[in-house]
Amino acid sequence: MNLFSGKGYLGVVLLGLTLMAFLSGCGSVLTEQKKEEVAVTAPQASKKADLPNSRYFDFDDIQIPNELTKNADKSKIFQTTNLTAGVLVFEGNVDVDSLITFFKGSMARDNWQMKGFFRLPPKSALLFEKKNKRSIIMIEDSTFSTRVDVWTIPVTNGQ
Repeated sequence: MNLFSGKGYLGVVLLGLTLMAFLSGCGSVLTEQKKEEVAVTAPQASKKADLPNSRYFDFDDIQIPNELTKNADKSKIFQTTNLTAGVLVFEGNVDVDSLITFFKGSMARDNWQMKGFFRLPPKSALLFEKKNKRSIIMIEDSTFSTRVDVWTIPVTNGQ
């Protein structure tokens, strides 16, 4: 079964919608990202140092390569005083294999555990987990660009 087409793709979309509904039902406040907003750097977001050629954005424990540009119109963040969740969308002309290698290494350095990996060209998905949250990094390659969606949600009661 192909995860990204037909019923499998519908499942991924439904998972994303379910996550969004869950987060909005928890009283989270949606904060719109302004186009002129600049990336949050590590000194502002956390005490961790950026890897060379990468930076932190809204999620202070997920680094993004500098070759990718944030698409503020497609990114949606839910934020309260205790959590930040949602999806950040990035685009650029970056080799998929190098992105996969980058995320595997950088996520491990930020104490994420890899729980799964799917590669069904032109799409790939990396699944990560921490004590209190989960993240899915979706990578889609096309002829002239690569899109990266970084989903992060909180986990409560070990669920």
